[in-house]
Amino acid sequence: MKKKIMAMVMGVVVLALSACGQTENPEENRTNETGGAEEIRDSTDEIQAIQNDEIQATQNDEIQATQNDEITDPADSDLAESTEDVPDSLTGAEMDFTCDYSEDIRADVDYVVSVSASLQDELESIERIILQKYMPLAEAAQTQGEMNVSSQWFFVIWDTELNSLWSRFSNSADQQTKENILAEQRNWIAMKEEAMLLSIGDSEENGSMYPLLQNSFLEEITRRRAYVLANELAKVKGEPFVLPEVSPKYGLFVDDQGTGSIYSSLVVQQAWEGGDEAIISIYRQGEIEGTFVDNGNGELAFTSYDGNVKGTIRINGWDGASFKVTETSGVFGFFAREEVEFPLAF
Repeated sequence: MKKKIMAMVMGVVVLALSACGQTENPEENRTNETGGAEEIRDSTDEIQAIQNDEIQATQNDEIQATQNDEITDPADSDLAESTEDVPDSLTGAEMDFTCDYSEDIRADVDYVVSVSASLQDELESIERIILQKYMPLAEAAQTQGEMNVSSQWFFVIWDTELNSLWSRFSNSADQQTKENILAEQRNWIAMKEEAMLLSIGDSEENGSMYPLLQNSFLEEITRRRAYVLANELAKVKGEPFVLPEVSPKYGLFVDDQGTGSIYSSLVVQQAWEGGDEAIISIYRQGEIEGTFVDNGNGELAFTSYDGNVKGTIRINGWDGASFKVTETSGVFGFFAREEVEFPLAF
């Protein structure tokens, strides 16, 4: 996730330097604010819908190039070539950064659902819609405001797909299965804001780029959640479904102890200065930051910046991650040979 965000930030910096001296259009600011309000409404609607036991149907080349660091699609090479089940792309005059594409997206998702032979085909078609229809809008963005606005639609697409999956799951699953997944979904929603703060920081430290980073984060975690729910629906329907591969070294992992609040967290990412870093918080008692080295055997060797804590990080794909302390020198909250689990991969 962090690697993808860093790539977008670098693209924005390059664009900002090349456009130095230009005056930002006030219309873009109003558009950007509208985009943020729409996100808040989407999140609020989703929480309300889950409480009602029902969820309702509510950038650039670097973004796509780095997306596979988080989730690598099983049919990745086919996405750019296949045009089956994908509505026409936005072109020319249709690329309007002031336009609300929510209804278009809802229609696109409904169409894909209606023509897909399986859930696997459905998710792959959603990926193609993003790549072939809405990615050109993000690639055409010339200002920070346009980048912020265009990036929101990737999140809206996955949010719409997630709501559609939940509606079908809710109508198909037995009561006990439905209640179990509903509890998980409520906890996931409750932790979104806190998880976003852990991953990208707050608006003050990110300035005008914050909406772009926020949209990217929401897109990533909603995409993951859509795959999780599609997998659960596939089990109910008795059809095969393959989850895509995830990064073997980057991600955000948490332990909420079933409460919907983050008690422990593990963030493994690329540092802004280059190299890899990990931020580990255990039981809200202690937090450390440091670097790690990929041993190539599924283990990441961690060393805190002050050298007082060493340990081993294991990333278990969709099943979360863990951290085992191997050496410590009086750091509160971290004890030798202690192993902490982070079962939820955001």
